[in-house]
Amino acid sequence: MKNIDLQTTIQQVLRKYPFTQKFFSSKNMYCNICACKKHETIYYAAVNYGHDPEQFLQELKDFIKNNEKGKSS
Repeated sequence: MKNIDLQTTIQQVLRKYPFTQKFFSSKNMYCNICACKKHETIYYAAVNYGHDPEQFLQELKDFIKNNEKGKSS
């Protein structure tokens, strides 16, 4: 989780943390089925959906921290 930043792609997040699909869906972002996930960064995804990128990143990291089971990052 520590290595996730604004330049991380959505696909990289979903591959490492598949359960984040629920986070993106809660933001009305259907990243798991979008072809853009391969190259779209967290920064651009946040901006495109009207979210503050820094706040969005922090919420994503908090979601991962609170939902990851049995792993330490």
